[in-house]
Amino acid sequence: MTKSCGPAELDESQAKHQSRPVDEHAAAAAAGRFIDVPPDLSMPPASPSPYQGRVPPLLGYSIREFCGAVGISVSYFYELKQAGLAPRTMKLGSRRIISVEEAQKWCRERTEASESAKREARQP
Repeated sequence: MTKSCGPAELDESQAKHQSRPVDEHAAAAAAGRFIDVPPDLSMPPASPSPYQGRVPPLLGYSIREFCGAVGISVSYFYELKQAGLAPRTMKLGSRRIISVEEAQKWCRERTEASESAKREARQP
């Protein structure tokens, strides 16, 4: 059976803070008492807000994010850059950004280069 408490049943530590409103449910939970949950809180809203849970689309990667996404180390990225094999970057303030399109293009180029190297290795 559940028990609901009123403001008169709150413990002394909360009585000291009379300048702020007392949440009966929070006070009861803190004291270890079970309380009835209002029906409007037991179920999520029927239709969520159209903006809830939306993340803005990713438009670019930092070098560290790019390396994490493709599974290479940052130092290997700079080795690729010295060899002219890294994706193009753009300067944004003091940061270097790799656009999503450039990252996808780089992945396609690396895949094609890898496949052509395998084909050439198979030919006698």
